[in-house]
Amino acid sequence: MSMLISKLASGINLSSTHKMKKIYISLLTCLLPAISSLAQTTATDFTATDCSSVSHNLFTELNAGKVVVLVWVDPCAACISDGIASYNAVQSFAASNPGKVLFWFSDDIGNTPCSSLSSWASTNSIGPANMTTFGNVGVPIDEANYGGTGMPHVVVMGGSNHHIYYNQRNGSNDGVAISNAITQALASTGVGTVTNKKSGLELYPNPCNGTININYTNTTYAPVRVGIYNPGGNLVQDIVITNQQPGTNTIQITPDPILADGVYYIKISTQQETQTAKLIIAK
Repeated sequence: MSMLISKLASGINLSSTHKMKKIYISLLTCLLPAISSLAQTTATDFTATDCSSVSHNLFTELNAGKVVVLVWVDPCAACISDGIASYNAVQSFAASNPGKVLFWFSDDIGNTPCSSLSSWASTNSIGPANMTTFGNVGVPIDEANYGGTGMPHVVVMGGSNHHIYYNQRNGSNDGVAISNAITQALASTGVGTVTNKKSGLELYPNPCNGTININYTNTTYAPVRVGIYNPGGNLVQDIVITNQQPGTNTIQITPDPILADGVYYIKISTQQETQTAKLIIAK
């Protein structure tokens, strides 16, 4: 930015330092809002009516503990893959967090009829289950409040602080990154205890920002190995605990501080069995 100002100023013949200062201030005033919008971390509230004539308020949903994944498209071929990635990311939480992750799908500037937008989405395997569609006419959901235009545009928001966990435009959306952002947003709403119902393995508090308690059942007197794995299945922390008595046990571990916020998996292994449950780290 300083280079831009220098180049502009070098082509102007000023008669006083005072005039030069005015130009610097004017340029900074114009450029800083654009720079700030790129680093936006808090959502802008809006109320919009969907294609079924139902009104929705963003902050009401976030304050109620919901996570909102908002996707703008200009129905075209370039928006298909990103629309699918976003929708599939939301759907992957439908069973584990029913009703908590909302998929809001909107035309970019309100020039596509609801029927056409819904048909385009359905044809391209986007929805319609667990999806709310907005034609974006009348009082629109304005992209300018979220860094500007650029199709497709995906934003993930959550928490009573209305935090933005993901904001990406121009077809560079990544399903894994969107899923991770949703996990972070869910963590801000307080997921609580996570239990693997099949094995009985229980982790709390979860999300975790320090020591975590692990309840598990051990069938024999044996040492226990605790492994923390990233979503790719790679071991990122290995802990061996001395022999534990048969029955229900509780142990405490502290994830390595170098582990970034996100989704991991705790695996408890003994000589006879292995138990796994999802862990969310949110410092």
